[in-house]
Order: sequence, then structure tokens, then C-alpha cells
Amino acid sequence: MDIKILKNIVKSQLNDNVSIAEILSFTGEEITKDFKFKDNPSFSIARNGYIKDFGSTGFSGDIFDFLMMKQDISLPTAIKYVADCLGVEYE
Repeated sequence: MDIKILKNIVKSQLNDNVSIAEILSFTGEEITKDFKFKDNPSFSIARNGYIKDFGSTGFSGDIFDFLMMKQDISLPTAIKYVADCLGVEYE
């Protein structure tokens, strides 16, 4: 499957910050009830699903951008990781 198509399918299933928080928990991030990162409360998940750091890094992006930054992986790898978490089949 083309990676752009897979990304669109995955993004269509990421419809709220609850699903983003659940996926981030698979990576070991602890997310509080108000959608802040427990170990770094300057990071939070907005209602539109974007992750923003209001602290020193100034990071802002979607879950794919966050995974690429945090785990030092490529965009296709980040998309496939989220697809696996959601149970989306591809290949």
C-alpha cells in the first residue's frame, strides 16, 4: 500500500486526543487526564490531536512528527507504527 494512502487511512481513525493519548501510552509516555505529558507537563495534546510543547523545545506537530522526533524514526516507520497500534492492515 502506498504510504500516503496509509497515512490518510490512519489519520481518519485518529479523530480525537483520546486515541492519540492511547497510542502514546504504547510508546511509554504517560498522559494525564487533561492530556498533558506526566514527565513533561509543558507538552500537551490539543483537541485537534496536535502535540505542542509550550516549553523550551517549541515542538508542534501531529503524532507522526512527535514519533519521528522522540524515537528518531522515519515518517513511513511512524505511520506504520500508528497503523499497527490501531490495527490497520497494510502491505
